[in-house]
Amino acid sequence: MLEKKRSLGVLHARMREVEDELFRAEYSGEINPDPSDARDISDYHVGTSAMDVKIWVEQMAIGLGYDRVVWDELPMGVLG
Repeated sequence: MLEKKRSLGVLHARMREVEDELFRAEYSGEINPDPSDARDISDYHVGTSAMDVKIWVEQMAIGLGYDRVVWDELPMGVLG
């Protein structure tokens, strides 16, 4: 029988436009934790569509066991 993964709770992320039509979403590096390293090193995903980057981060987070993504910052025009 398959066991349900333990929920990791909420992943906080922020996105900004780094150049015209180039978007970068940043989120906590705790996604790939190394128990011997207590630093909070950020990770990121880059793409040419803010909506595509948002969808990618949300699907990745759900796949890893997070309940949802809370967007601390989103560019204008991207639904929260």
